[in-house]
Amino acid sequence: MSSSPSTANAVAWYETVPPRVLLALVLTAVVSVLVFAVSELAFSEISTNRVEGRRAVEAQAYVLRVREQLLAAESSQRGYLITHEDRYLAPYDKAVESARSAQSSLLSTLGDQSSLRKEAVQLGALVEEKLDELNVTLHMARDRQPGMALATLHTDVGLTLMEKIARTTRTLDDELGQQSLLRTNTLTRLFQQQRWGVGLVVFLNLAFLAILGTMMVRNFHEREQSRRRLKEHAQQLETAVAERTQELSALSTYLQNNAERERSSLARDLHDEFGAILTSAKLDVAWLQGHAASSPEPVQERLSQLSNALDEAVNLKRRVIENLRPSLLDHLGLAAAIQWHVQEACDRADIACDVTMPEDGIQVPSHIAIDLFRLVQEALNNTVKYAQARLFEVNLIQHDGNYILTMKDDGIGIAQFQPDHLTHGLAGMQHRVRALQGRFTVQTSPGQGTCIEAVIPVAATVNPSPAQSSVA
Repeated sequence: MSSSPSTANAVAWYETVPPRVLLALVLTAVVSVLVFAVSELAFSEISTNRVEGRRAVEAQAYVLRVREQLLAAESSQRGYLITHEDRYLAPYDKAVESARSAQSSLLSTLGDQSSLRKEAVQLGALVEEKLDELNVTLHMARDRQPGMALATLHTDVGLTLMEKIARTTRTLDDELGQQSLLRTNTLTRLFQQQRWGVGLVVFLNLAFLAILGTMMVRNFHEREQSRRRLKEHAQQLETAVAERTQELSALSTYLQNNAERERSSLARDLHDEFGAILTSAKLDVAWLQGHAASSPEPVQERLSQLSNALDEAVNLKRRVIENLRPSLLDHLGLAAAIQWHVQEACDRADIACDVTMPEDGIQVPSHIAIDLFRLVQEALNNTVKYAQARLFEVNLIQHDGNYILTMKDDGIGIAQFQPDHLTHGLAGMQHRVRALQGRFTVQTSPGQGTCIEAVIPVAATVNPSPAQSSVA
């Protein structure tokens, strides 16, 4: 089962990252996770202590409110006992209700699990006892028993209750204050720990970032050095390839020129020596035919066959010589040589041709003329063999200091043509043109034929080369 592209990319990334960088990243992640876990635990403890501290403060406030409301109720009761005015009753009732409400809120705030629950319940009992004592005295005054009510005031019952209430409230207040202070100190400690933890994380992350930064800078520096070395090596390779290409190009040019010289020499030898032999043989056969008029018919037939064979040999010699070195090129010029060669080849291949040359003729140096002729020869050879064309056109002009040779056909074109990867025939044509400092272009597409254009400077010369001189 093949792995997914994302998995393969992850593995490739993992393999390319240096181990020290991975270690620094893992340590940074581990420290961050640990600090986050500690921070969450600290946050939970902070929340708990904050709630408990707020509860202690609220309970402390309820304790103070109970004591204040009891004092207010006692003050209102005594004002009524002394003045018998009803305006003291409303504050009294309100103070009693507030005292009981504060006591109830105190118990609710402390809850059932509080260590001060017992003192709070005891305070509630004392408060109820004090309120009952105040209510009894107040009812005596309302029932027209002021003497008994005032006598109650002179007893130690109310004072004793208030002292117990005061002691209990002070105890609760002190305990709640200590709890509140403890929670505050705990919160301060936790906040301090968080600050230290955050500072430690920041320090460690900065340290890891510094390590990563150092590694990255070093890695970038090494990559830059490697890139420079690769660039220098590539330049050296390009220089070497250019030198080798230039040497091979010069050698190829030399071989082409040498081949042309060999062809020319072979053509002259065939024309002079082999032609003389064929001519002599032809004359001898003609003499024999003239003196063999009375010979038997088989002898005359054999002489006639020999004469025809000599004629074919002469024609073959002429075609071979023209292929090796067109005589028309030397005697009548490039235009006539191209016209004759294209016409003869197209007639043999049953292809129409159209050759366009300047009407007033064109003077082309011999070293350029032979290359232009070979371009036409190669292009026509490709057309006859592969193009399945019905028409072959050649156009040669001289314009703006250049010889412009255009060859085109209406054949099937070149399938999967790539300008950077020419076939051997086209590559040889391109080399001929470039050896003369010219430009060579091919335009083709399936079913649209092929058009080849060569632009060669009038002043072009064959590039000299060390290879040429050494081979020569």
